[in-house]
Amino acid sequence: MQPSATPNSPTMKRHHSGKINPVLIAFLIPLIVIITAAVFMVVRNHLHESLEPFNVATYHRSPNELQGNHYNLDAQIEAQLRADQGFGRLLKVKTVSGDDHLSILVPDKLGGNFDSGQRFHFKVMVKDGLIQAEDLEKY
Repeated sequence: MQPSATPNSPTMKRHHSGKINPVLIAFLIPLIVIITAAVFMVVRNHLHESLEPFNVATYHRSPNELQGNHYNLDAQIEAQLRADQGFGRLLKVKTVSGDDHLSILVPDKLGGNFDSGQRFHFKVMVKDGLIQAEDLEKY
C-alpha cells in the first residue's frame, strides 16, 4: 500500500495557479517591440521603393509635368537658403545620382537639423512648381 500524498508532501505535484511567469514577460515584450520595429521598417522601405525616382531633367524642362505626383529623391544638403517658422526650410541640395542642384521645401512638421554634407532619402511631391518634401530619412 502506498502512502497517501498530503498537501505538504514531496510526492504531490504542484500546479501553477495560472500566473504568467515574469521572466516570460520580460522576454516577450522586447521581442514584440523588435518584431514590430522590423515590420515597420520593411513596410516603410517598400513604400519608398515603390515610388519612381525624381526626374530632374523633366523638372527643369517642365515642372508641371511632375505636378501632384510623388517621387523618391536621394540628395545631399548643400545649404539652407531660408527658414521661416510655420513655413519650413528651403534647402539647396545636390542629387546623389548626379550633380544636379535643386531646391526643396521641407515643412516644419518634418523637423530635423540640416547640415551641409548630410544625405537624405526624400519622398517629394511637386506642388505649384516647387519640390516639397513629404517624408525624409537621413542615411
